[in-house]
Amino acid sequence: MNNHRRARRRRRGSSRIRPFALVALLGVLLLGAGFAWAASWPGFRPGIIGVYGNARVSSSRILAAAAVDPRMNIWLQSSNGIASRVLRIRAIAQVAVHRYLPNHLSIVIRERRPVARLVAKDGSCAVDRRGYVFPNEARDRSLPALLSGRRLCAVRRLPGRARAMRLLSLLRRSEAAGVRLAILSHDRYGGDLGVLADGTLLYIGDGTHLERKFEEIRALKERLRGSWKKIKALDLRAPSTPIVVDGKKIEGGGLLSINATKGRDRPELHRSPTKISSNRSRAVSKNRPSGALQRALSPTHSASSP
Repeated sequence: MNNHRRARRRRRGSSRIRPFALVALLGVLLLGAGFAWAASWPGFRPGIIGVYGNARVSSSRILAAAAVDPRMNIWLQSSNGIASRVLRIRAIAQVAVHRYLPNHLSIVIRERRPVARLVAKDGSCAVDRRGYVFPNEARDRSLPALLSGRRLCAVRRLPGRARAMRLLSLLRRSEAAGVRLAILSHDRYGGDLGVLADGTLLYIGDGTHLERKFEEIRALKERLRGSWKKIKALDLRAPSTPIVVDGKKIEGGGLLSINATKGRDRPELHRSPTKISSNRSRAVSKNRPSGALQRALSPTHSASSP
């Protein structure tokens, strides 16, 4: 008797559920049909594709890299896939893809901002503050130049221990200190070399006491204001006793050849300050009153490099 009652209850419950199951099934079929129609409807195919935020990279190049399928619904195309393809362009740092009804696709670009030109063994390229390397342009010639004897323009990012990264850090610190450099390089012993925007050669040394050295540059420019145009080089490797060398500046702070270690008609970066010019070198003594210079008639009286 009890079993009979239970069976009747099951039949009643299943009879109630059956209409809802039919409605649910019908809804799923309608939804699938609607999805299939929307996927094939031409109105959702890419109609307007806008590129925004780009200056260095042309919109046509970005669209070619994005490879948006013109025959496929934009809502079915992967925005992450589009962004990843555009990011293969080395001059682009960030990409955001937005879709708007019915068929508008927006690609927003953030480009890398170059802070220097990298003149390497395999060519010239631009580099941003984080060490990412990308092709340079004609307008980048106004940027400071980092000279390297290695092949670095083919890499995507400078190795953390590369000397070029050290030069990049030195450039950032010089700009923060208000010292404008046109060229940065290394001598054969690994010491840092620089050229100011006015063509004054700097022997910076091993990268220590940089704040003090940059302060010395500003102080010497102020103290030697009247004769600064005649200053060819500053040796700051011993910041307590900087050496001033008279002579002709590097014309216009022009780009030096990274192989310019030999040859009479090429400027040389690898000589000590006492050999740069036959003119007198001046060792600036801080024990004298402001503006007074101690002149050394013999190179042996000048502060020697550490």
